[in-house]
Amino acid sequence: MSVNSFTKHEPLIFKTGSNIKLIHRAEFCKSIIADGKELITGNESGEIRVPELKDEKVYITFKDDVTDLSYAFFDCTVTSIPENLFANCPKATDFSGTFNGCTALIEIPEQLFANNPEVTSFYDTFYGCRALISIPENLFAKNPNVTDFTYTFSFCKSLKYIQKNLFANNPKVTIFQRTFWKCSALKSIPENLFANNPKVTTFQGTFSACDALAAIPENLFANNPEVTDFIHTFYGCSALTAIPENLFANNPAVTTFDGTFSGCKALTEIPENLFANNPEVISFNATFIICLALTAIPNNLFANNPKVTDFSETFEGCWALKSIPSSLFDNNRKVTSFSETFRGCTSLTGESPYTMIEDQKVHLYERVNYPDHFTEPIVFWDCFYDSTDMRDYIQAPDDWKE
Repeated sequence: MSVNSFTKHEPLIFKTGSNIKLIHRAEFCKSIIADGKELITGNESGEIRVPELKDEKVYITFKDDVTDLSYAFFDCTVTSIPENLFANCPKATDFSGTFNGCTALIEIPEQLFANNPEVTSFYDTFYGCRALISIPENLFAKNPNVTDFTYTFSFCKSLKYIQKNLFANNPKVTIFQRTFWKCSALKSIPENLFANNPKVTTFQGTFSACDALAAIPENLFANNPEVTDFIHTFYGCSALTAIPENLFANNPAVTTFDGTFSGCKALTEIPENLFANNPEVISFNATFIICLALTAIPNNLFANNPKVTDFSETFEGCWALKSIPSSLFDNNRKVTSFSETFRGCTSLTGESPYTMIEDQKVHLYERVNYPDHFTEPIVFWDCFYDSTDMRDYIQAPDDWKE
């Protein structure tokens, strides 16, 4: 039996009813049989709908030479996919958005992409598949050339767990941007999830808005030495209570931690050596903004980040924060922006941060007077806005606090 005939006898399962969308891009198809009728008769393109679907089983065969299967089933009411659906598409390179918006899809067959060794992109592939509960461990095992997993499982709100070897055979991946964004049922991450992806450069928003995520394994990024940004990686993980101290210990090339833990409302503390091995960082913009349970900052949190220029909004809205270590920014002398750094930190008492220069306290707002020691801050509005109980609040210039 040929691959094509085998595929033909393995139907997709759709919701029955009226005005049912079967395919979003008919130009990819050799055959579509629904309710016993062939719907591909010539040069059809775009979406194909049927006014009424009585039989849930629909048989679809793709063209042999198809390379692009992007958005093939976008926003379709498919509930189940046959394992050999793409078996006759060995040249396929792009599965971007293939099942985007398939809100009724409840499972993915493990060998779905087993015959697609040339694929490079799974961008957006299962975005918004809200009924999907799990992902088979070997789903991408035969796809060694993939470079992009951007948005792949974003908005899969029922996804409860991730298999540890899901990306084990994808050594060329460079992008995991928002891969699991808004997977609100996800409670944990396997420690070796990215162990075989040494080329990754960005984890931007990878687990952002994963509301149920309670912990992060310490070695999650241990084998990703080329990462340059962790922008919004755990943004809005409101159940997260702690961060492992060595989480970024093997990521020396990182340049930005913008918004990394923004909105982690249950986070109570930050380990002192969290950024100790990240000497190239230039921005901590909004890194811990709205971490409502945070009460303290370790003295040496930024001691090994001498290239930082931006601390805008870093601790904005951390209203439980009681004090700031006086030496917090001693080794950060190139900073040009302190705008809103502690805005809304209403529980702050004690003195604002300062550096000792020849037995003289030099506060952040006084750095402008010491050009031989500091780069002049040029953006600093609202740095201490509403921190009225701070000892030197009155002393600070108005444009630093309003």
